Amino acid sequence: MSKKIIVPIDDSIHSHHALQFAVKIAKEMDGEIVIVNVQPNLFTPNIQRFIAKGEIQQYLQQMADEILEKASELIREEDVQVEKIVRIGIPKVEITKLAKELDAFQIVMGSRGMGPVKSAVLGSVSIGVLQLTPCPVTIVP
Repeated sequence: MSKKIIVPIDDSIHSHHALQFAVKIAKEMDGEIVIVNVQPNLFTPNIQRFIAKGEIQQYLQQMADEILEKASELIREEDVQVEKIVRIGIPKVEITKLAKELDAFQIVMGSRGMGPVKSAVLGSVSIGVLQLTPCPVTIVP
């Protein structure tokens, strides 16, 4: 069983750097990359009044697929096994929950994704993951 390295991807340059770093680690230890994109939960009563649940699900899946495909293209030439996962919810919770479910060896993530202003207001996902993690975390600048 290969060791799984989880790499959260949000289409930021920081998450792409983390993915490239994780590929190097995976190659050295014959590990597997699990790229995960966490979409926001839009299944709220207010949104569902205007948009059907199926349309919301389709939209979130489409957004995640585009982000994951772009990330996959960055490492297409690399000789490493890659799994793509989409989650819906709070990023720090979903990332750490996935790490527990997969018994992950490590999480490798970018230092910021949304930008410094939004991170200051909303809280940093990387800090949240560090607080909840079941495994080692590497933060890539």
